[in-house]
Amino acid sequence: MNYEKRDRKLWHRLEGYSFHERPLSRSLVNQLGDATGYTVDVCYTLVEEYRRFMYLIGSTGEDLTPSPIVDQVWQLHIADHQAYFHDFCPRIIGRTIHRPEDLPPLADDPAYELTLDYYAQEFGRAQVQYWPDPDDGLMRFSRFLIWVVGFAAFALAVIFSSYLFAIFGGLVISISVFLQWKYSSMPVKYQPPKDK
Repeated sequence: MNYEKRDRKLWHRLEGYSFHERPLSRSLVNQLGDATGYTVDVCYTLVEEYRRFMYLIGSTGEDLTPSPIVDQVWQLHIADHQAYFHDFCPRIIGRTIHRPEDLPPLADDPAYELTLDYYAQEFGRAQVQYWPDPDDGLMRFSRFLIWVVGFAAFALAVIFSSYLFAIFGGLVISISVFLQWKYSSMPVKYQPPKDK
């Protein structure tokens, strides 16, 4: 689906901006790869997510909150002071955008939910591996409950010598393991930069 941009001129300027060459002292993709150890493909995708986030800030004029991994890209860009403050912000965005010092946890931050809402309007639903759901704690608890149910079924199978409970427990745990394996490559969690 092709979403209509609210500020097409800004989006065209952002699309034309290269995060891989001057005025950056080093490619943002390379910096991100060095800082996180992610593959080049993942780093390119993260830089594109950062481009989208900067578009949302520039087009809405609101204080929005990035996901932890997109925030890491933002911090790396800001660290190149000349490229960020003297080229990117004035020339591409049209104003200086300052990153807040302390970002609250995603679940407690209404600005993050607003970011996800704007993202959905402009680009479609955000991918959870780059823009985690603020209710991630609920997901972890659900995963925990599935394991508890599976092991409880195995315990009941042993107590009552029932194959039915054993099959049910095995099925629940197998599904949980499969889903965890299937989506384990998806979530890109924040990793603090490596010390050199």
